[in-house]
Amino acid sequence: MGVLSLFWATLFGSLGIFFPYYSLYLKDDLNLTGQQVGLAMGLFHLVGLVGQPAWGYLADRTGARKTVLVVISVGMALGFVVLWRVAGYAALLLASMFFAAFYTSLIPQGMALSLGVLYRSHNSHFEWVRSFGSVGFLITCFGFPLFLDAVDPGPDAELGLMFPCCATLILLTTGVVFLIPNQSTIREKAKPGAWRLLAADRRFRRFLLYVFLANFMLDGPMFLFPVFVKSVAPENTLGTLKWLWLIMLIPEIVAIAFAGRIRRRIGVRALMFAGLTAGGLKWLACGFLGGVPFVLHASMLLHCVYVVGALVAMPLCVNYIVPSELRSTGQGLATMISSSLGGGICSNLAAGWLIDHVGPAAPQMYGGIGALLLLLVAPLLVPKVGPKPTG
Repeated sequence: MGVLSLFWATLFGSLGIFFPYYSLYLKDDLNLTGQQVGLAMGLFHLVGLVGQPAWGYLADRTGARKTVLVVISVGMALGFVVLWRVAGYAALLLASMFFAAFYTSLIPQGMALSLGVLYRSHNSHFEWVRSFGSVGFLITCFGFPLFLDAVDPGPDAELGLMFPCCATLILLTTGVVFLIPNQSTIREKAKPGAWRLLAADRRFRRFLLYVFLANFMLDGPMFLFPVFVKSVAPENTLGTLKWLWLIMLIPEIVAIAFAGRIRRRIGVRALMFAGLTAGGLKWLACGFLGGVPFVLHASMLLHCVYVVGALVAMPLCVNYIVPSELRSTGQGLATMISSSLGGGICSNLAAGWLIDHVGPAAPQMYGGIGALLLLLVAPLLVPKVGPKPTG
């Protein structure tokens, strides 16, 4: 648990710098339009459509899940360096493709490995370990603007410093992977063609439709959230983002750490629906009343429930549905359909179009409405699941 907690802390520490500020870097430092930002962000996930299931299937077929995770994390660190040095939009898109081949697969493969090590029964400690990822995210998300103030690199290089910082943290993540116990449960090999079991599973196909729709509604507004914040706080965008993320992340740490207790009471399925509801209400409040500072800041408190449903309950549900020897493939496929296709590509492109043609608050409005409408059919798509104890 200690090693895996450090793994998630360093991984999300890197993402705590990259995720909140990258779209702002594209918009302000590179002067891209809303649609260009949407395309650049969506390209990550277009590559992920191939990379996520491919890395997962490679890990399952070979049983070398630790080795695969090392390769992915080293590639991601190199990708940060490449993004740092590119100039021009065409070069940025090419660099994004290289980066995405690793970036989009690190979390699902980390999930598969963590669940393989920790998952034994209904009393899995996964949520507690995953909460350290939020701690790392909080420290770097809040600390990066303070770091920029301290080093004072100048306006031309300010946000660009995110890339070497992110690369350094991911290299630390790589070192931690070597410390993960190489237990027999994570070396289990899938038989050739075993992935067909997932393609034939109706429950898994319905589940994939649900996560696609949920991420389509909720991810674009989150990826382009800095653009929205700039529209309501143009004089202090970075400072406002810093405090909004602080409000989101402190309750998130507590919520994820104790999500296991809630899951054991209401089930993983209800936890997913609670996250969808919270995400919809959060974006409705931002979209329609985000110009009111109290509403904007108070709505961030809903983020912790959304994260528990989307980033904790979803991979746990996958773990319940798929056979243990296909754990990596299942996580890769679910992430491909949800985060890459639904959120990263479709939702980002839609959100970019809405920013350019309707306004900076439009993604939040439409995403919130869509998420709440999805609740009407969600029980038909997400199967009732329970844990399968292992030895």
